[in-house]
Amino acid sequence: MLITLYRYQLPLTFPLTINDATVVVREGFYVKIDGHWSEVVAPLGEHNAAVEQDLRAATARLRQGLPHEAKLPAVQFGLDCAQAKISSMPLSASASLPLLEGPRDPLVRAWRCRRIHPERAWLTLTGDVHYDAGLIRELCMLAPKVRLVLDAGARLNSEQIIDLWSRIEIGRIDWLLDPTPKLSEAQTLSKQYSMPVALDWARYSSFAPAAAADLSDAEFAKAVIVRPAQLGGLSRNQKLVAQAHALGLEVMLGDSLQSGLGQHQLAHLSHQWLPDAPLALGRCRYLLDSGVDDRGKPKIAGLTPL
Repeated sequence: MLITLYRYQLPLTFPLTINDATVVVREGFYVKIDGHWSEVVAPLGEHNAAVEQDLRAATARLRQGLPHEAKLPAVQFGLDCAQAKISSMPLSASASLPLLEGPRDPLVRAWRCRRIHPERAWLTLTGDVHYDAGLIRELCMLAPKVRLVLDAGARLNSEQIIDLWSRIEIGRIDWLLDPTPKLSEAQTLSKQYSMPVALDWARYSSFAPAAAADLSDAEFAKAVIVRPAQLGGLSRNQKLVAQAHALGLEVMLGDSLQSGLGQHQLAHLSHQWLPDAPLALGRCRYLLDSGVDDRGKPKIAGLTPL
């Protein structure tokens, strides 16, 4: 088995803070196994050292003809994608929800100038209830038919969420994603206020195999975001998607700020597992360069194999 590893560094257009981690340069690894590519990226805010150690150990086992037995979800997913020969060619049929975040004035100005508004968009909340409620009202007035996914990022408490809910036109909200840090609080809000709660499962899963593959605690929700690189191998993620469907949940695959290679592979997986479903890949626009060519292959010029 011929395996080559490369370390990449892709700068962002400006520093981006996600889940309390500020990212200036996205670092990860390209993996090539017998001519088939994939990538491995550490969760945002975590160091690459542990990922690299697990990746080296897992690929050493593969070279010996053994299962990779990777311990970390990011490594499991990346190696599985290469071994399964998941394509990284751009998929024209894939679509991601428009992502609305950042300062109010340019956001509203761009929204106002659009000739055609999307039917659905993803709005990242700031945590300032009055500011967020005002912005939601303004966006809904400018686009009378748009429906919003509100991403609270588990930064608010129950009182703030209830206050926000009382100030907006709730009929225009498809989901309220990760309303609070605690799953039990999200469940209470869902039941008491009929909130259409959605869950980014990577945030609530402990990453233990049993927990990561079990959505039974999420059955109260309306939808779930599955970020494969944070949840494990291909089979585990496919089981999550199937279980979500069995529970009647809407499902969407999301990235972990991968390069264009990882984003394209997620699009192909979504097309296989979730035909016609949109993706949650909006933050890929913050990469100054996607790191891949027009065929989805890594630009390895200047990169040194590990």
